[in-house]
Amino acid sequence: MKYRIFLVFCMSIFLLTFELIAQEVAEKKSSASTKTFNIDDEQELYNSLKRVFFSTQHKNIVDTNWTSLHVSKRVTDGFIDMDVEVQNIVLSTKSFKDSNIKELKLEIYTTQNDKTTYYETDSFLHKLFWNRVEYILGLQKDWMECYSQIEAFSHYNHILCDANRPKEEVK
Repeated sequence: MKYRIFLVFCMSIFLLTFELIAQEVAEKKSSASTKTFNIDDEQELYNSLKRVFFSTQHKNIVDTNWTSLHVSKRVTDGFIDMDVEVQNIVLSTKSFKDSNIKELKLEIYTTQNDKTTYYETDSFLHKLFWNRVEYILGLQKDWMECYSQIEAFSHYNHILCDANRPKEEVK
C-alpha cells in the first residue's frame, strides 16, 4: 500500500512538472511575432539595424550571426538595493529555398531577478520594431517615434525608444 501511495505521489509530481514545462514553452512560443519580407540580403538589414542600435551612445550590446540579431541593454535602478533589468530583442531569419523571401521572427523580453517577462506579439514594442524594420526596408514612409505615442509612456526607457532614425536606409 505504501508503494502505491509513493508511486501515485511520484507520478503526480512528474505530471505536474511536465504540465508546467509545457505551459512555459507554449507561453514562450506565443510571444514571438513573425513577418515575411522579400529581402535580397538579410545581412544588409542586420547591418542597418546594428547602426540604429549603435547610435544610442553605445549603451547597447549588439550581437549578430548569419541568421540572428540580439540586442540587449542593462538598466539599473536604486541606490542601496540595486535592481538590474536586462532588456532583450532577438530577431532571427528563416530563408526559403531558391527565393529572396525571408521570414523574420521577433522576440522582445526582459529579465529581472531571474524572472523573464515576454512582451506579447500585439504589444506596442512589437509594433514599434516592425515599423522600424519596414522603414529601413523602404516599405514604411514614417519612422514611429516613442515620444509621440501615448502607449509608449510605460516604455520610455526601453531600448527601442532609445533608437534613432538611421541616416542610411536599406532600399
